[in-house]
Amino acid sequence: MKRGSLYRHAQDRLRAFIREGNLRPGDRLPPEATLATELGVSRMSLREATRSLQTLGVIEAQPGNGLFVAEFSFRPVIEQLPYGLADSGRALDEILTAREAMETGLMPALVRLGVQEDLTRCAELATEMSRLEAQGKSYAEVDRAFHLSLYQPLHNPLVDNLIELFWELYSRLGDAIPAPEHDRGEAHLTIVRALQDGDAAASVARMQEHFDDLRSRAARLQQATQEEARPS
Repeated sequence: MKRGSLYRHAQDRLRAFIREGNLRPGDRLPPEATLATELGVSRMSLREATRSLQTLGVIEAQPGNGLFVAEFSFRPVIEQLPYGLADSGRALDEILTAREAMETGLMPALVRLGVQEDLTRCAELATEMSRLEAQGKSYAEVDRAFHLSLYQPLHNPLVDNLIELFWELYSRLGDAIPAPEHDRGEAHLTIVRALQDGDAAASVARMQEHFDDLRSRAARLQQATQEEARPS
């Protein structure tokens, strides 16, 4: 078996060991020698496998304490995203489609939770966005904080990670994204007001309007990129 195949075999065996042993995040793996014997692989192949699984976020190494099953996170995926993914705005449009379905779909859940008090922070962030926009300053980080804060009451790490994934792509596009035509802070504030009123239908509509604007800007970016690529 070739070296690459050996380490991939060790990787598969280690994944199976975690799965079949019902190991949970935070559980410690056996010492290297014991684990290599248990998996029937060489210690060299096991080291390569554990390094690759650390990169993927499956396990984590604690210096002086050993290897542990890691908490699930999209962070390793985000860090491995190729910068070319943002080319032409096409990927942005694809991410927007998924994120729109998620965020509009979560509006009724927030209404059911009755998160009026939690929305105070979101209202403050929306107001800050308007202030920065009026001054011609970047408000991207405040926008990101708004969407992360909005869903904090759900206590859902998957939602948080998906939003972080979008923002990584968004930040890579940076100034290439066309500017909005309307006050984005006020648009975000209308979402907050609908949620504070406990109106699920209105909150869905306001979030939908928010994504209509984002999609329009993504389309303009893609069109501009395609025009630049055309031979003169």
